[in-house]
Amino acid sequence: MSVTAVPLQPIRRGSVRRFWLAVVLVLAVAAVLAWAGSRQFGHTSSGLRYQMITQGSGESPTRDDFALVAYKGTLPDGTVFDENESAPMDLQSLVPGFAEAVTLLKRGGSIRAWIPAELAYGDSPPPGGVILRNTPLQFEIKLLEFKSRAEVMQAQQMMQMQQMMQQQGGGPGGPGAMPPGAPEMPQP
Repeated sequence: MSVTAVPLQPIRRGSVRRFWLAVVLVLAVAAVLAWAGSRQFGHTSSGLRYQMITQGSGESPTRDDFALVAYKGTLPDGTVFDENESAPMDLQSLVPGFAEAVTLLKRGGSIRAWIPAELAYGDSPPPGGVILRNTPLQFEIKLLEFKSRAEVMQAQQMMQMQQMMQQQGGGPGGPGAMPPGAPEMPQP
């Protein structure tokens, strides 16, 4: 019986250590990527799917708030149907999916949202024919700022009061002028 001997090359010094270090490094990178991927994508109980692009900071708006957003809306084929760099919005008056996506954000945060047709326009698309019935939509949204309904109402009341004061003081002599026939104030 004959045995053929195969010459084995000696393992270089440190090769085994480098091999196991590479294996550990690959596993660590895979774990980090899996963790990061699971944290960025999500879905809500309503059916909205989203990818958080930038976290932002501070609090999130509620559906009762007013928000200033930058957004781009696209159809499933990639056609951009609407885009705005700075749009003020009453979250109560928006399609449910868009409003829900905005409430997931914090100031400065951005999101990519896939809105199913029933959370978008459903059977009643807006006039113009760009968005067809039962079309899912995709939006990229950035929350620039938001204010509560109470803050907005207070600001509107202040503006109305200022306008009324300007209208009342706009006669001869300008604002703050004494009405005709009023006694003069003594000079110091």
